[in-house]
Amino acid sequence: MMGEEFAVWMAPDIDALLNDFIETTESHGAELGEQRCPFGAVLWPSARALWQWLNESEERWQLVARRKDDTQINAIELGSGVGFFAALLGANTRWSVTASDYEPAYADYLHANCLLHKSPRLPFLTLDWLEPAAEALKKKFDLVIACDVFYDDSHLMNVPRIAVELLKPDGTLLLADPERFRFRTALDLLRKHFSSVTLHNTSIDHTPEEAQSTGVVNPRVLSTSVQIVHCQNPLTPPAG
Repeated sequence: MMGEEFAVWMAPDIDALLNDFIETTESHGAELGEQRCPFGAVLWPSARALWQWLNESEERWQLVARRKDDTQINAIELGSGVGFFAALLGANTRWSVTASDYEPAYADYLHANCLLHKSPRLPFLTLDWLEPAAEALKKKFDLVIACDVFYDDSHLMNVPRIAVELLKPDGTLLLADPERFRFRTALDLLRKHFSSVTLHNTSIDHTPEEAQSTGVVNPRVLSTSVQIVHCQNPLTPPAG
């Protein structure tokens, strides 16, 4: 738990979860890959930072998607993991909110966090960013949200691409990233897909106990700097 405003239902111990994943993978003779690691089973600082940043002013909500009570907004979160951010959107807006992830098992986490935050039961989609978006999803969403998704090289090209496929012509992509080593490359690629890419810096504090149970690499670090990336007006994706 993260304090009342950041309550979340998630895996209790990320180290134990990763060790179990490694042992299971090795016992089956498969190569361990970041794409299949259960990173989404805990709450990473970027999701908390993005929620905090949004709630610091009403103007930020309007920047992202007009008003919280606008029933016409259709939003989707990519890589929603435990569903923390999607559940908070469902509880605090009147938008139509969809959660999505590569791993279908995260639907259970999403529904648990919807109950925790008194959100309506949100739909969950199993979505592979390496594949083209289904026709029924193309140009459907006003807002695409993604928190800390550039942890694998394959995501650098595919997150911007699938966001453009999912967004309406005047839609918005909102990202939160802790500026790991792939971040600057990700920005360059986003600028090839969007006519406007704006950065907003924020930070999120955490106790050592919170750090130990979530996605903070060093528990002695009590604050994480996060870049909020606001991308507007999708352009036609580059040929090929």
